[in-house]
Amino acid sequence: MIKSVSYEKLAGTTLGNYRLERFIGQSKIGPTFLARTDAANTYLVRFLDRPMSTTPKDHEVYLERFQHRARQIVSLQHPYILPLFDFGVFRSFPYLVSPHIPLRSIRTRIDKNGALNTFTAGRYLDQIATALEYAHEHAVLHGNLSVDSIFIRLDGSLVVADFGVRSLLEQDLPREQLIEWSEECAPEQLLGKPASPATDVYAMGVVLFYLLTGSAVFAGSTPDEIAQQHLYASIPQLNSLRGDLPAGLYSILARALAKDPAQRFNQPGAFANAYHSTVGPTNRMRLPFAVSSTTTVQAYQPPVNGAPMADMQFTERARSNGFAPTEHTAGSPRSTLQSSNPHSLHGFSDDTSLSLLENPRPELLRRFQRKYTHRTMLIASLVALVLIASSAIGITLLRQKSTPTSSASGQVIFFANNDPGGQTNALRVTISSLASPPAGAAYDAWIINDSTEQVTALGNLTEKNATWSLTYNGANSNLLTVGDKLEITLEQGAVQAPAGRVILAGAFPVMAFQHVQHLLVSFPETPGKVGMLIGLLQQTRLLNNQAAVLQSVMSSQNTVLIGCVAQDMIDIIEGTHGSHYQPLTSTCISQSVTVTGDGFGLLGKGYVASAEEHASLALSQKDATNAMRQHAALMDIAMANITGWVTTIEQDVLNLRAHPTDLTAIQKITTLADEAYHGVDANGDGQIDAVVGEAGALTAYQQGQLMATLTLAPGA
Repeated sequence: MIKSVSYEKLAGTTLGNYRLERFIGQSKIGPTFLARTDAANTYLVRFLDRPMSTTPKDHEVYLERFQHRARQIVSLQHPYILPLFDFGVFRSFPYLVSPHIPLRSIRTRIDKNGALNTFTAGRYLDQIATALEYAHEHAVLHGNLSVDSIFIRLDGSLVVADFGVRSLLEQDLPREQLIEWSEECAPEQLLGKPASPATDVYAMGVVLFYLLTGSAVFAGSTPDEIAQQHLYASIPQLNSLRGDLPAGLYSILARALAKDPAQRFNQPGAFANAYHSTVGPTNRMRLPFAVSSTTTVQAYQPPVNGAPMADMQFTERARSNGFAPTEHTAGSPRSTLQSSNPHSLHGFSDDTSLSLLENPRPELLRRFQRKYTHRTMLIASLVALVLIASSAIGITLLRQKSTPTSSASGQVIFFANNDPGGQTNALRVTISSLASPPAGAAYDAWIINDSTEQVTALGNLTEKNATWSLTYNGANSNLLTVGDKLEITLEQGAVQAPAGRVILAGAFPVMAFQHVQHLLVSFPETPGKVGMLIGLLQQTRLLNNQAAVLQSVMSSQNTVLIGCVAQDMIDIIEGTHGSHYQPLTSTCISQSVTVTGDGFGLLGKGYVASAEEHASLALSQKDATNAMRQHAALMDIAMANITGWVTTIEQDVLNLRAHPTDLTAIQKITTLADEAYHGVDANGDGQIDAVVGEAGALTAYQQGQLMATLTLAPGA
């Protein structure tokens, strides 16, 4: 331990580029300080608090190993990994530098709001697995994953901290300290055996158990008692803690938490795939991880030669990780250097170079290339001849006879006109490569209901710059309910119903579209049977309005009124199923607080999770379209943003309700409520995009409408 200088007295000390501002507290790895490089940028500096080595030589070896491993950790650049910016040594004690940004642990969220539904838990599990897979590919194990090392950004996405930090401590780490970490320790760690990717899989199992139950896998009165259970006890039955989980989930968790590493999933992605196969087997929206039969991570090799490190100041600065030192503000766009989609890029064994993995068996590949060169050239020549002949025949046929539909195609997008919280009452048809109609004829558009034979006339298409288009506003009607297909016909003169030849047509996919209608039209289980996205939009707009009310009454110092508005916002967020829900009292009504939510709620089992579920159900159908897949993914980004913003609002208004004289968070509440509804132009490009940190409820609603996009193709 740092005995020569007390923690508080280190404040004001300069470590390289960092000036220690104040002592924050003691973490598991050692004392933590808030530090600055300038007035705008703050960091966390953590010293590694470990027993002193027995000899100066041992300590020098330790510092050499620290430098080598810290460089590996600094190199990790991924959106789901909280980066290590820098490291160094002060008075023989190594320290780590991390960003100081607004984050809250996932433990805090679950302790306040309860266990997650299986969909949200699965989304988080994929993000954790993605981060671990990336680190394993870069020869870094986490080694200490827990709910306390996983944080939620303001945009709702996860970030995993402390990758590889435990490897900086394990040499000569006393067994007592290992046992203190026993809540997340794998059996092999407690027994002092080597760690592997399966060790991180075990920790993932511990984390998932907590996400789904709100409880640790094992409980005990002492750390040693918990450690013994990790070594020898079976995991508790899930149905004893929660009754709505799939039956097969227990066996998946039991495999992840197997005592023998060889019996676990061999990589984090395999564990995540197994989870989703059980809780959402028909979910086509998710991209599975690629799974290998074996996974290895390069073992640590200490440097052979190195200068004494005991009194040396050195820094290693990360080049980029989406957390550049000058870009720590909430809402700034994340780096896209590394895809955040689930993937499987595995580590490398001790005797395999990275260059070989990137270029496997080059001599063998060259032999194959030489072997097939002549055959490939022959095939290419034949293909070229066929293409030339086909082109000549096609040109001749086109010259002989041309029709308006020879190469025409189009699409129909739906949107809301002047009522974003109500009906999808407008559409726009756009068609390209459509020949001009004969004199006296026109292209007309119709929505047709085959079962009732009802026809809705949309009007004539007009041409501009070789593109034919039509915009239709349907007043109070929801165009997603009036028919099951749209046709473009060639008509002579004014007609009341389609009588001419069908030029282009597009039909809603029967199975998938019913779930899109649940999002945008109606659903029988919501208040007023509104669509999920309509309810989401209405309730986030109401939350935004009530946040404005809260700000307006702040100056009144009326604590009763402030408490009533805070409770009203809690009810909008949680709905009647929420643990903090309370109907407005007569006192609140006397204070003119009478506007309430519809009771379904935004979080928990409310509109956000329900909309995500029905979007996933749409994609699980065989007739789901590419437009559905594309825009459901963008809608999901908006949902994650909303979840993060609204969860923060919930925490702040709960505190405000308990302490109505503490008004410091009201401005933040107002800002986040506006972002949850409207979104925010985080990158200053003049628009709100469907990206992390920008998209709100309006964008989610628009992406849901774009899921209904029709493709028009030549009709009969």
